Amino acid sequence: MTKSPLVAGFILFSITMLTFFIVYYFFANANYWITTMQVNAFGMTFLYVFAGFASTYWLRQGTRITYPQAFKQTFVTLFVGGILSMFSIFAFLNYADTDARDMLNHQYVQTELNNLDAAYAKKKTEVANHKDPAKVKELEEDYKNAKIAREVAMKEDRNYFSFKFLSAIFGGFLLFYLMLSIIIAGFMKNKKRYE
Repeated sequence: MTKSPLVAGFILFSITMLTFFIVYYFFANANYWITTMQVNAFGMTFLYVFAGFASTYWLRQGTRITYPQAFKQTFVTLFVGGILSMFSIFAFLNYADTDARDMLNHQYVQTELNNLDAAYAKKKTEVANHKDPAKVKELEEDYKNAKIAREVAMKEDRNYFSFKFLSAIFGGFLLFYLMLSIIIAGFMKNKKRYE
């Protein structure tokens, strides 16, 4: 494995895109959105933790590294892999296969509607036991407003894979990369703080 965080980041990007296209080719069906979320929540999290750890581990081989070196190695690896992946997925879904994007957008809103209905049904039984008319009215009003908002989103064909939306998502990823880099750097450094 290379000690360069840029090369390690490019390897991470390659694995991320391979995973993206495996899910795209084999699981683009009625559960595409759910499958994508499961892969992101479990598979990609593990992959990025492993990549950050492995990149810093190989940097440490045969030498002593400080906390800043370990932090830089981890963060640059994750940042390069993540930003290249986001740009590539954005380009693919918005220019190469807009049907996949539209299917994901539709399934996302439908999932939100299903979750809203399930939460409403659960809360309705809880509120009915309290027999408080104000709480029942508030629940009905909240449910109605939330349902209208999601139905409007479905009718407008909002693009949840636009550059603006993905930029906001990437901001969350940067926070994840930062926290992961701090943890891995603290674990992987092998030089005392004041040495």
